[in-house]
Amino acid sequence: MEKVELRTADIAAENAAKLAELFPDIVTEVLDEDGNVRHSIDVEALKAHVGDIAEDKRERYQFTWPGKQKARAEAIRPIDKTMRPVPEESVNWDTTENLYIEGDNLDALKILRETYAGKIKMIYIDPPYNTGHDFVYNDTFARTAEEERAESGAFDEDGNVLDAAYKVNNESNGKFHSDWCSMMYPRLVLARDLLSEDGVIFISIDDNEVWNAKRIMDEVFGQGFFISCIAALNNPRGRNQDKYVATCHESLLIFSKRSLEPGAVSIRKTDEEVAADYPEIENGRRYRLLELRNTHRSFGKFNRPNLYYPLYVSENGLVSIDDDPDLIPVYPIWPDGFEGCWTWGKEKSRQEITDLVARQVGDCWKIYRKAWAASDDGKNVFKQVKSLWSDLEITTDKGQADFNSLFDAKDKLFQSPKSVALLSRCIQMGGLDSSIVLDFFSGSATTAHAVMQLNAEDGGSRKFIMVQLPEVCDEKSEAAKAGYQTICEIGKERIRRAGAKIAAEVEEANAQLKLGEEPKKIPDIGFRVLKIDSSNFEDVSRTPDTLPQDALFSLADNVKPGRTPEDILFQLFPKLEIPYTARIDTFDICGKTVYSVDDDTLVACLDREVPEGVVRAMAEREPAWAVLRDASFTGDDALANFEEIFKTLSPETKTRVV
Repeated sequence: MEKVELRTADIAAENAAKLAELFPDIVTEVLDEDGNVRHSIDVEALKAHVGDIAEDKRERYQFTWPGKQKARAEAIRPIDKTMRPVPEESVNWDTTENLYIEGDNLDALKILRETYAGKIKMIYIDPPYNTGHDFVYNDTFARTAEEERAESGAFDEDGNVLDAAYKVNNESNGKFHSDWCSMMYPRLVLARDLLSEDGVIFISIDDNEVWNAKRIMDEVFGQGFFISCIAALNNPRGRNQDKYVATCHESLLIFSKRSLEPGAVSIRKTDEEVAADYPEIENGRRYRLLELRNTHRSFGKFNRPNLYYPLYVSENGLVSIDDDPDLIPVYPIWPDGFEGCWTWGKEKSRQEITDLVARQVGDCWKIYRKAWAASDDGKNVFKQVKSLWSDLEITTDKGQADFNSLFDAKDKLFQSPKSVALLSRCIQMGGLDSSIVLDFFSGSATTAHAVMQLNAEDGGSRKFIMVQLPEVCDEKSEAAKAGYQTICEIGKERIRRAGAKIAAEVEEANAQLKLGEEPKKIPDIGFRVLKIDSSNFEDVSRTPDTLPQDALFSLADNVKPGRTPEDILFQLFPKLEIPYTARIDTFDICGKTVYSVDDDTLVACLDREVPEGVVRAMAEREPAWAVLRDASFTGDDALANFEEIFKTLSPETKTRVV
């Protein structure tokens, strides 16, 4: 019986397998340090396939820092951790499609990658700015002083290590930035894996690390997938503690996973903007008139002869493509006689003739086309975003005011939260209506608030995944005085309050609707809370041959004390590619609890000593996966019987033991 692999994926092995698929001859066998044979990649053979581009001994442009190699290795290192469900801290546990994850985001990203790789449409993060007091991520791949000096290249001309630069940990020695880069690098590598092919990531950052952030993103995502660096106003007054120039903006770095179509990150116009830009109305649809003649003199009859042809106009302004002696021929000729061209070809004009109108301007006729504000669904009125955002709605002051209002607090329970307007704009640029938004430095959970607010406004069904380290609030802080022990407690409470407020606003608006008006839908304002913890199972990395004989009996029940069947169930989800928001139904069969997940994608019984009747009932549901615990069987005969029952009743089911 095959067991469920409990570790996260071995990304290095996945990458090696992809290379081997492209170049089978690069796979070779080597002996490891224990004398065991394992597969490896023959680098020299790989070079034979790619030629000079594999050379690494030449001078080249690169971005590096002490600890980079270990940070890169950390991105692909498997972990033995899980997410434990916490229904009592959740809202609408059974129905919500939103997640709030407590724990180190590096662990969270590795676990999420199992199920959500390629499924996240938009990521927003507001990471520590590395100001000297906001850096709380203590990753496990720290370097010794000797390693750091060696990796830095801090040597004199005789090869002796230079110690002077490493006596203190300040910005001048480089370690200040190196630690931040090492923290960010593996997280951004994993973030890229999570993005869909048309996905976009936004990073709020200030001048402390904006250039390093851009370089890391250039390396992880590729320079060709850089979209913009937007200057976003956050403090109109400027920071008075700055030495020379009072900084009043932050940077918003935007990258895509793959090349996007032009206009892909545009946002919808407001109703007021649409009314102003499209003043004409026909059958309830707005439009504006645009001149059909190409307004650029670099195009004309001389280089676009196929776009130079007559259109025919009646005295009342109707336009025809066909010659008629009773109609007036009109050519795309400029007032000075320059022979221009139309923007539409003759066949296009014929097909869209009802969208052409003529207006007399002085002694001449001009041809215009109707540019419609929206298609029949009314959802394609977009505008290109500018690289400077200066409106007060996106400032930190606005974010702080909205937060304080939500918590009915005068004091700052959370310092400098982002504004909902800023996040709403980013989410709109992501082109989202029903996709997943991820924020793995979620702080006060402004991103979750923005997702729910946007859904209420435009009827979308976006989902959010928030990840936050449960950083302890300083005991002297206003948050601690108000009873909040961690940042996570603040974030969860914000989502609860924002959700309740949004629901009340929708209900109030619906109560004031006129006859025939469509009521708005209350969006998903719930969330499932998951907390990252060690594996539910004892030392999942050990195998029977590595254990002494007496230890085998102590591990007969390999579940750690205090872990529940629900804990075990959720640890199965990533390996079976089941989303953490999947519906979970429970059944009592012969006194045992049976779980049906995602309409029988998974059927599991995680009780001890499961009788045959339960196994048969599980098989009769014909699930995609069926899972039992080691402790569910009373002997080898029972295990064999489990397999045989499924082979008979549900042969397509994949059976596993955990």
